[in-house]
Amino acid sequence: MSAAARTADPATDQTALAYALRWRVRSLRPGAHRGADTGPTGAFRRLVPFERSPDARRLDLRASLRDPFGGLYVRQFEQRSAASVQVLIDTSASTAFDAGHGSALSRAIALTRQIAAAVRTYGDALGLVAGAASARAERPPLRESADAVIEALQRLAPQGRGIDALLDAARTLGTRRRLVFVLSDFAFAPATLATLLEALAAHDVVPVRFGHEAWTQLPRYGLAELADLETGRRRLVWIRPGLRARWHAAEAAHREAVAALCRRHGQPLLDLPSALDVEAVSRHLLER
Repeated sequence: MSAAARTADPATDQTALAYALRWRVRSLRPGAHRGADTGPTGAFRRLVPFERSPDARRLDLRASLRDPFGGLYVRQFEQRSAASVQVLIDTSASTAFDAGHGSALSRAIALTRQIAAAVRTYGDALGLVAGAASARAERPPLRESADAVIEALQRLAPQGRGIDALLDAARTLGTRRRLVFVLSDFAFAPATLATLLEALAAHDVVPVRFGHEAWTQLPRYGLAELADLETGRRRLVWIRPGLRARWHAAEAAHREAVAALCRRHGQPLLDLPSALDVEAVSRHLLER
């Protein structure tokens, strides 16, 4: 796993995001992560017979002299390599809901800014796709400024249903392993999430759920108008203890279904029910 430390961003006086990879990167580009290939510099990996790596510059005289059969040995080093990072952002209408600490989309954009800054620090490549039924903002790796796309994303109003845009993007990523962030409120059927995780099976996925504490804080009694942001339907409801209990049970069941799917695919869910905490995100990325 590549090492990363928590650092302060002097420009914003905030904690900068740090992430680590759970695999050795296979890439020709030098970078900050542990590589799968050997190179001329980096951390010492092993000694190998000269015949396997005929490079006289890496000859280890001490190990060669200890061999009773007169064999020659050379040092191999771990190449530090750059990785590719992909961010998939759900911009469906439900992500507009704001209970006072920011909508799911606004927090996803704030986290994307942190990811982009960390990617620049590590020298990695960044791709970004945001949308619902179709892509509304996209930044293919190495083609367009990430900051420009994020600025454009801030001007978008959440709309549409589903995550077809994210599914399409996942299917075009190929098999070369990437670190993939999925940023959403996950207010869709768990079967859809299963399809997305299966499409991303070749990659290291970080699902981040931007929830709201208000979803579990209904009053015991009261009249409330409930609105479905994606369908536009509204309904006047009398809140009472029995309905409140069923609401909480349904919310807990959906949350657990999402978390269980992520665990089943080996990609633990990061649940952020309140304001964005960059330090908590870094801790999750470094400890998972």
